[in-house]
Amino acid sequence: SPLLFQFMGRDKFLSPMMRLTNLMFRWTLPICAAVSVLCSLILRDTATTSGDIELYSSLVSFVSVVINAVVVVPKALQAGKRATRTANNSQSATDFAVDGGHQTDTRTLHQTVVVFVVFMLGGAVTHVHFVVN
Repeated sequence: SPLLFQFMGRDKFLSPMMRLTNLMFRWTLPICAAVSVLCSLILRDTATTSGDIELYSSLVSFVSVVINAVVVVPKALQAGKRATRTANNSQSATDFAVDGGHQTDTRTLHQTVVVFVVFMLGGAVTHVHFVVN
C-alpha cells in the first residue's frame, strides 16, 4: 500500500483502496471468521482439539470482524471520503492510513478499525495455534 500510495498519488489511490477495504470487511473477513466458528463447533467434541479455547478464540475473532464490518468500517470510510474532499493533501501513506490525515474523527475511526483488527488477529492466531497443536 505505501508504495502504491506514493506511485499513484493520494487521489488515484484512495478510491480503489476504499472499495477493497469495503469488500474485505463486508464479505471476506466475516465469511472467514464464520467458517472458523463453524469449524470450532464441529471439531469441539473431537479428542484432538482443545475445544473451548478454539471456540472462544474464534468467537472473539468473529465478533471483532462483525463490529468492524457493521459499525466501524462504514463510518471510517465515510469519514475518509469527507477527508478526501478537504484541503489536507498529505502525501504520506502512514499519515493518512493511521492518522486519517490528522482529522480528529477520521483518526479516531482509523485507529478503532486497527484495534478491532488486532482483536480479530489475536483470536484467529490463538484459534489456529490450538487447532494445529
